[in-house]
Amino acid sequence: MAFVIRASAHYLPRTQLSAEQLDVRLGLPAGHCRQRYGVDVRHYAEADESALFMGAEAAQAALNEAGLTLADIDLLLSASGTNHQALPYNAAGLLHAMQSPAPLASFDVNATCLSFLAALDLADAWIARGRHRRVLIVSSEVAKVGVHDHDTEAATLFADGAAAFILEASDDNRGLITSHFQTHTQGYDYCQIRAGGSGLHPSRHGAEVTTAGSYFEMQGKALYRLVAQLAPDFIERGLAPSGLKLSDIDYYVPHQASHAGLANLTRQLNLDPAKVVNCFARYGNQIAASIPMALDHLRRHRPIEPGRTTALLFGSAAGLALGMGVVRL
Repeated sequence: MAFVIRASAHYLPRTQLSAEQLDVRLGLPAGHCRQRYGVDVRHYAEADESALFMGAEAAQAALNEAGLTLADIDLLLSASGTNHQALPYNAAGLLHAMQSPAPLASFDVNATCLSFLAALDLADAWIARGRHRRVLIVSSEVAKVGVHDHDTEAATLFADGAAAFILEASDDNRGLITSHFQTHTQGYDYCQIRAGGSGLHPSRHGAEVTTAGSYFEMQGKALYRLVAQLAPDFIERGLAPSGLKLSDIDYYVPHQASHAGLANLTRQLNLDPAKVVNCFARYGNQIAASIPMALDHLRRHRPIEPGRTTALLFGSAAGLALGMGVVRL
């Protein structure tokens, strides 16, 4: 038993800043954000656009597209790298925001930027086993709230948004062809938000230290070098069970990590730029929502031949984790 993507949708916050407006906000020379960091526009959530609100909006749009209701869904997976709050978990919050009329199985999948890929892998296994027929995956991130404007690189990277996918069991040849995940712990400290859990809690460390630890920290150059070193062999190993080569893939859907990161990945793997789904200029890095946002963009704006078109989803995440999967659309 495989799956088809029955529907997908996304939500972008109302407020958006152009690259020129971002130059002014960050105190940068005119044209800097566009030329140096590859920015066209960034969407930022307002106070009334919580991660739960945005996720619920994207989920409802996907249900509407499919002609379904929550009553038709067997399982809701919240696949996000950040939490709306510590407790309850995100998926319960999404159901509450959507005013679910009946109980529904739900839980969170958190692999930071790879959360959607991990949820896709889990959903595929459950569908193949016959455990669930329809699975709704929602990735929703309020990313910018954890980034300082004085950290120029990070401030131009991150943006907010949500994406939702409905997977449905099918007997045809579509769905997840292969997947592969690895965690390389030498990069554990390269990308982190230290607060938000028991490790850096205000009861032990005080409000000032906890507040400082609530913001995103990244060792960008070390992170990029490690990903560049590991990615080629990782992707080759991930493709091997399917018998596919990179050149056999119709579209490449990478995590929208950064303008430079996407350019380096395309060059290093010798990918055809026309086949790379690059939405970074408009959407930025939306953490776990990046890959499903780009995949939704692909489904809406690129030609697809059902049952034949393949897409390679690939990304890295804090940890340092690598993940990939090939989907036949």
